[in-house]
Amino acid sequence: MSNPVKDIFDQESIMKDIAERENIICNYKKSGLLDRDHAIKKIQELRISDEDIAVATSVKLAISSISFNQATNAQIVGELIMQRDILQAKLTKNRWRRRNEYEYIKTKT
Repeated sequence: MSNPVKDIFDQESIMKDIAERENIICNYKKSGLLDRDHAIKKIQELRISDEDIAVATSVKLAISSISFNQATNAQIVGELIMQRDILQAKLTKNRWRRRNEYEYIKTKT
């Protein structure tokens, strides 16, 4: 069984990361402007702190690699979209796991 307090903390952290990326993506789509330094900082932070993002990035970089300095705004936003999508999948997976654990506990009582 999982630790409910840790699960809540993890869920809140994932939702915060999703919201930050969604905000940057939406602002770029609406205005065409991107705070590159802020976006790159967010990308790098998650590459370091999230194992799933690190693995996906490693696979992607093995195929094609470009430095942030050479990347277009669209490429940077594409990386944010990839991270957001992975985080959304992770959040959904965690919710299903918790729901299944709850259902299992309910059947045992």
